[in-house]
Amino acid sequence: MPLTFALFLTLVLLLALAAFSLVTCLVLNRAHPPEGSLRALATTASTRRPSRIHVAERAARVTPAMADVVLIHGAFAASGDQLLALADTLCARYRVIAVDRPGQGWSDRPGGARDASPLRQASLIHEALCAHGVKRAVVIGHSFGAAVAAALALEHESLVRGLVFVAPATHPWPGGIAWHYWLPALPVSGPIFTALLAPIVRPLLLRPGIESVFWPQTPPERYEQRAGAALALTPGRLRANGQDVATLKRHLAALSPRYAQIKVPCVIVTGDSDDTVLPAIHSQALARDIEGASLVTLEGVGHMPHHARPDAILAAVDEILAKTSDGASVAGTMESGSEAARAK
Repeated sequence: MPLTFALFLTLVLLLALAAFSLVTCLVLNRAHPPEGSLRALATTASTRRPSRIHVAERAARVTPAMADVVLIHGAFAASGDQLLALADTLCARYRVIAVDRPGQGWSDRPGGARDASPLRQASLIHEALCAHGVKRAVVIGHSFGAAVAAALALEHESLVRGLVFVAPATHPWPGGIAWHYWLPALPVSGPIFTALLAPIVRPLLLRPGIESVFWPQTPPERYEQRAGAALALTPGRLRANGQDVATLKRHLAALSPRYAQIKVPCVIVTGDSDDTVLPAIHSQALARDIEGASLVTLEGVGHMPHHARPDAILAAVDEILAKTSDGASVAGTMESGSEAARAK
């Protein structure tokens, strides 16, 4: 009888956790609906429901001469992070297009764990951008998104006018990763953990994690709500994020030797106080790997330069377009160029 009762209590607890997880996910999804379009992927058209990539667009006005700027977010995030940081600064001059990486935000993940590869993510994002009507764009990639941006330039160069790497994670690093990355990625226990315990660990991870990546700056007011950050800790997204980070080191070991093949103009923007993705391992190595790349190091800035210094990101985009045949599409003056950003 005691054993039967214990099993019964365990079953009730598991069902309660599953129900709580489901309700929490539904509430968060309703609180943070997709802002933009869900672009169906032709490569999955034969499936029962074609997979989709979420593409959000912002522009003060759209003119034929206006250049496109694509935003690719980092880990534990979605398009809302970069839109919150950069949309107001960039959309006065450019058409801003932000994507959710596969498995994050409102984008599907048709290949499951296979879609953790930056090359695979670049392929899916390329298809979605083409479906959205993007011909060529300056691509801004933050953290993990920088590896995807590099893969996009390597595999789909005709789409990429130039690259802005923001606090990039682009090279293999010594050591491992935190438990909340590798545990969700495990084949058997990962789905169980994310399905049952994600709502419980969310309060433990969300705010401390946000404060950590923003340090030494502080997050914007109501960042969790305005950027939709809580979505990253729903079961499916948490598992996808774990797969991304758990396999990133291996993927970067294969991808980083190819960076010398990138020929488009590149600007690397990093903070000298970034202790999440160390500039000495990533940004400085990337500047050495890509011929002609500009390295902008911002004093006193951590892992979120796009929030701390959006003017530096705008200056990087201006610099890239000034180097290309599309430089005429830059509206207004160039007085906020990269030299000014470096001087601050």
